[in-house]
Amino acid sequence: MSIEEILELQKELDLKITMNSFGVSAGDAKHYQEALLAKRLLALHVEVSELANATKCFKYWSTKPSEPQEIILDEFADVLHFVFSVANSLNLTAKEIEDAYLKKHEENYKRQQEGY
Repeated sequence: MSIEEILELQKELDLKITMNSFGVSAGDAKHYQEALLAKRLLALHVEVSELANATKCFKYWSTKPSEPQEIILDEFADVLHFVFSVANSLNLTAKEIEDAYLKKHEENYKRQQEGY
């Protein structure tokens, strides 16, 4: 599945969620999308925290194992949903996302070579 397809699926889901949450029509729900950016960023933060909690990656004091892989994948999918929801709120295109990723990827390799 391409980034473009994922963005479209997320856009459809966000529209449905907005319609259900605010009791508005599809046409009116489109006006809410950019206004929800702050809420989506906070939700993304919470989902990243839930992923960290499921992996227990920060709980150096704990001897308990991480959650089962199925739960970790579910939390990871939640993170992705909000990443793409935020991308849609910012009107980012698949091409822009791909280009930005590749540029940063190259920069990160360069930083490793330079002892960043």
